[in-house]
Amino acid sequence: MNKIFLYLAALTQLALWSACKEHDFAEGTLSPTISIENLRALYKGSELPLTSDHLMGAYQITGIVISDHLNGNAPAGTVILQQYKRQRLRGISCNLGDVAGTFAPGDSLLINLEGSILTKENGVLTVNGLTDGSVQKLSAGNNIHIQTVTAYTLNTLADQYESTLVTLTGGTIRPTPEADEVYAGEKILISGADSVIVHTEQAATYATEKLPANLTVTGIVRVGYSASSDTVIHIWPRRFEDLVDTSDPSDPSNLGKTPVIITGFVNDAKGADGNYEYFQFMATTDINFEETPFSVITCTNAGTAAPNAGAAPGAGWATGGGRTYKFNLNTGIVSKGEFFYVGGNNKRINGPNSTNIANGKWIRTITYTTTAGDGIGDASAGLLPNSGNAGGIAIFTGTNITESSVPVDVVFFGGTGKTTMVDEANGRGYRIPESDHYGPVDSDTGNGQPFFYQGTNMYVIPHQNPADQGIFVKLGGVFNSADRSWLTPRGYEFYLMTSTSTLTDIESDQLQLIE
Repeated sequence: MNKIFLYLAALTQLALWSACKEHDFAEGTLSPTISIENLRALYKGSELPLTSDHLMGAYQITGIVISDHLNGNAPAGTVILQQYKRQRLRGISCNLGDVAGTFAPGDSLLINLEGSILTKENGVLTVNGLTDGSVQKLSAGNNIHIQTVTAYTLNTLADQYESTLVTLTGGTIRPTPEADEVYAGEKILISGADSVIVHTEQAATYATEKLPANLTVTGIVRVGYSASSDTVIHIWPRRFEDLVDTSDPSDPSNLGKTPVIITGFVNDAKGADGNYEYFQFMATTDINFEETPFSVITCTNAGTAAPNAGAAPGAGWATGGGRTYKFNLNTGIVSKGEFFYVGGNNKRINGPNSTNIANGKWIRTITYTTTAGDGIGDASAGLLPNSGNAGGIAIFTGTNITESSVPVDVVFFGGTGKTTMVDEANGRGYRIPESDHYGPVDSDTGNGQPFFYQGTNMYVIPHQNPADQGIFVKLGGVFNSADRSWLTPRGYEFYLMTSTSTLTDIESDQLQLIE
């Protein structure tokens, strides 16, 4: 018994000693390094001397260089650092004078902030007052994080992305470039309902390269202001390889009217919907998507969905944000009469733990709960509504979609509220093609009606009730592929799936394609 008592007493003493050691550690010297995120948070609108008091006992920052002076498209005398910490990427601009050009992308730097000033220069949060002796290079060739974002996100969360490296997918240059126009200068890149400026210095190594009409750009985010004091996002590419011409290739064949038809969809799988929503199509002619790209866009229109919350979409199918989401179809081949699929990456027929249908003809999938759309749309828990205002699916020829783009086919389902769908007075809404249920011109009156829920364009499939049954919506119909006309318009069947349903179940009793 005495041995047990002594053993327990020893354990108690050890625990007390350990607790004291932890307490001593907690009360020890503060870290000399402040994160870039916390440094940025110190700025409150006026310049701030960076003293140890302001820095909570710290006096230095670390980060990876992303600016590239070698290729000539970096702000003079400036090194731009970014830091990936706590699952977030943040950056800062540092004025270093002539020494800035000696550092290369991927260099890891330690910068002593003592005696420097945190301020805004031309809209960009910047550390001034640094000297050559303020900087120590720790290593070279480090990995550089790049975030894929949309123009909507950049304009909405400018401070979070400033001085970091991003990729913006598939924008359109406006005005359309002249035949001999080059990158040098500032070019407006439209992406969805938003825009950014692509900035190229005259001295950049690629400044005289020809400017394409459509562009995917990787570069450093710089925030500036317009003459009216509005925030303007600039993207500074580092080199020519950061610029990808995404102009759609010329169509080598005449695909004709309605080359693809929407034949079904799952907007409300059994259980969780995230990455389980998908859309079924049938080709009415042979299509090589590499030669003739298409794109699919979904829309959701709850009153709180932004941008343009509570109102019609500002740029129609190209609005982006939480309203529309795009999938680019630029690889793969489908044959006339063949079904193909686009949607979430899980490739399950009816939500979690259901039949794997990866053996279907999948042209494009995205993990959309964590990944932005292909140039349009932010990551989303769900692309289509299960209740409330109508949602829709559209397919377009080409991948460079703007407000004026007209799809080759559309389907709408859900509620009949019009407020978030169309604004006839201001010409805003979701454009529709000539199809079995819609037409851009009223055949009786000759009046224009280019949008859904305008004029006679009132057809909508109702919501499934109750929700979460695991329904595949079959659309059916009879289509003459010879003259591209509808013999029997599509209806709808709410096909109740189980966890063991198969592709055959959702591809049978479907659209009939006849000559």
